[in-house]
Parts: sequence; C-alpha cells; structure tokens
Amino acid sequence: MLALLLLPLGLVVLLTVLGIVFEEKKLFAARSLAKIALFGLLWVLCSILNFALVLPLKVLLAPQELQVVAHETCQVLARALHVAFFGPVTIEGEAHLQSLGPHEAVLFVANHQTMMDVTTLYFLPMRFAWVAKSVIFLMPGPGWMMKLANYVPLKRKNKDSIKQMFAACHERLAAQWSVIVFPQGTRNRTTFLPFKDGAFEIATTSKVRVVPLTIVIPDDLWTWNRRGACKLIVHAPLETSTLTKAEIKDAAFAAVASGVPKLK
Repeated sequence: MLALLLLPLGLVVLLTVLGIVFEEKKLFAARSLAKIALFGLLWVLCSILNFALVLPLKVLLAPQELQVVAHETCQVLARALHVAFFGPVTIEGEAHLQSLGPHEAVLFVANHQTMMDVTTLYFLPMRFAWVAKSVIFLMPGPGWMMKLANYVPLKRKNKDSIKQMFAACHERLAAQWSVIVFPQGTRNRTTFLPFKDGAFEIATTSKVRVVPLTIVIPDDLWTWNRRGACKLIVHAPLETSTLTKAEIKDAAFAAVASGVPKLK
C-alpha cells in the first residue's frame, strides 16, 4: 500500500527534477546536467521533508506564526543547499538594509536570470514573501512550502489573479512582511528586459519604499568547480512619497542594471 502511494509522488518528483534540468540548461552554456539534477533532487526531497515536519504545526500555531516558521525553514534549507553547491553569497550594500526601520516592510525589485535567484535572495536577513507564477506552487516540496509561508501566486494575463495578487501584496506589506517582485516577469540571461508597472503600482498604493536588488549569477555556476561567485547587491531605497510611479520605475531599473556585469 505504501509503495502504491509513494509511486505517484516519486514520478512527480522525477518529472519536476527533469523540468528543472530542462529550464536551467537553456540558460547556461557551461553546465553539468548532473549537478543541476542533483541540486534539483535534493531541493525537492528536502522540501518535502520540511513540509512533512512543518505541516503538523498547523494545529498548534496561529496562521501568522506558521507562516514565519515555514519561511524561516525554507530560508535555512535554501542557504544550506546554496552553500553546499556554490559557496556563500556575497552581499554588497548591507548598509542600505540596516538603514531600514526595525519592522519596516519594503518592496524589493530584482532582476531575474535563473532558478538560483531564489536561493540567492534567501540570504537576505529579513522576512519576505515572493510573488511567483501560480504553477510554481504546484511543485512537490518547494511549492507546498510556499503555500504554507503564504507567498503570493500570480497567473499571468489573468485579471482576477492580478487583482488577487495586488490585494495579497498589500496584506503582506501591512503585516510587516517585505515583498519580492521580479518586474521583468520572466528569466533571461542574455537581454536585460524592461520592467513592468505592477510592482511600482503596489509600492505607491501601499506607500512603502522600493529597494532595488541586483542578483549576480556567474555563467559557469552549474560547473562542478565553481564556488563562491554569487552576489547580491542592495541599492539605496527609493521613496514613494516624493517620486512618481514612473520615476521610481526608471530609478529602480537604472539601479538594478548598474550592477549587472554584462551591462557595465
């Protein structure tokens, strides 16, 4: 009976790992498919175990407390896997984080290049919720934990989903959770795509500051001998009280682009 239950899960895990390999190999010319597959497998399996350990706490903790536990365990797992496979992440501009209020929620906007943006951003020393494609929440393990942490799903080009995303982001920010948005909307390592308006609409209507982030991922990340080259650059916060939405968008784009090596 147990084998019959585990067989479908095993098949879904296998398909998920193959999907990770397929997506990442398109983005990197220099890569080891075995390294991508091993990372993906460990990420999924460890996340499933994490989910099995955290889910029972649902009967003991308030929803807000469960969300914190889910987020923090995801953070620990992501950091551990990242360090094991790639070494630690270097953070530049930490003074900008320290300049934020002790319980201040902000809207982070970052470039999006690869799946590894996720583990890199988990090195931020604060609570945050992602805005991610709704299909990601279906992933066994990572997706389940994202639901427990109350991250924000989005169906592209779906007006109802966009409205729900806006409401969820406002709720997260009001609850003193920062929110991370990839305003480019999709991953790309060869072209620095323009920013969409949505993130900046959220910031101006919520009256929170925008903090641009540049994620630097080396081209040979997925080779076996590459370690310690991922970097997170924190730029100066942008005030939504003194700038228009268009000005914030332009300033955020310029800040994020300034840290991307290929664009220097």
